[in-house]
Amino acid sequence: MEAFVVQKPDKKCFTQLAQSEREIIRRMLAQKCHVREIARVLGKHKSTIWRELRRNLNAGGQYYEVHAQAIVRRRRLVARRDFLFIENDLMLSDYLDRLLKIGFSPEQVAGYMSRSNHPRKVSYRTVYRWVHRLWQRRKAWLRFSGKPRVPYGAKKNSWDANKRHISERPRIVERRRRVGDWEADLVHGTQDDSRHCLLTLNDRATGFCIIRKLTALDSGTVAHAITRALHSLPVRTITCDNGFEFGRHKRIERALGCRVYFTDTNSPEQRGSNENLNGLIRQFFPKGQSLAHVTQLDATEAAARLNGRPRKRYDFVAPRRLFAEMAGKSPFFAR
Repeated sequence: MEAFVVQKPDKKCFTQLAQSEREIIRRMLAQKCHVREIARVLGKHKSTIWRELRRNLNAGGQYYEVHAQAIVRRRRLVARRDFLFIENDLMLSDYLDRLLKIGFSPEQVAGYMSRSNHPRKVSYRTVYRWVHRLWQRRKAWLRFSGKPRVPYGAKKNSWDANKRHISERPRIVERRRRVGDWEADLVHGTQDDSRHCLLTLNDRATGFCIIRKLTALDSGTVAHAITRALHSLPVRTITCDNGFEFGRHKRIERALGCRVYFTDTNSPEQRGSNENLNGLIRQFFPKGQSLAHVTQLDATEAAARLNGRPRKRYDFVAPRRLFAEMAGKSPFFAR
């Protein structure tokens, strides 16, 4: 018997065999060596050798390293085609392009396709992998454009006794079972043009949002904008931060017949839904850019696109449709 180099067996070694190792297998099989002996010589587990023989024998039941290498290469090409099934399906890749370009996240794309009549179903991980394979071109389609999200800190400061604290808010608001519990905040542009800002309002139960363009930061303007935006919608509570812009809260309560509650200072996590909405808005109005050129038409269009997107937390139902169902609005409102 020929002398072969003996290596220490590794029971966890299930890696692909090299062609030189396949040549040793062929030579040892010709000398009637047992599979256990071949595995000991190659330092592989015996199951690796059994699997190699079972999958790569020729039509006559014989093992040749060249033939086995060709079978493995052909199998890898087929596997690669299955892995790149999105790239190999032009209609599917164009469909994903369109959904991502209008602002759908990969999870929203997968959820939307699972609920629609589309013949192909993909998971959000598959969509993410497809995006990352051409990362430099496709990263702009994602919400953070490839930038990691930095979480907010939590800091509690003093409290103004003339305002209703969020701890006084009814417990039912936390359950998100009814419409009419709103959160409010302002989104600012550049520091030297801070009077141009966006008022953002979102319903806690459905995610339905309203965006209003403001050209002044005084509390009277903000109170008037909130009253105009919510006057025809169900309003039970409004939760906002401690900014001076919401100082006319008593005026809002009288006009809408609701209660206004305030969070702790520097505690955006107490208005988590609204902070998430503000992050989504930055896709349309990036941070660091002036909002002076933004019109109310632009703000309304951004809100319409956000309200029309399927949301994972609502089983991929659009906030506009969910709000219409819970609030009893007309079918036209849900379109």
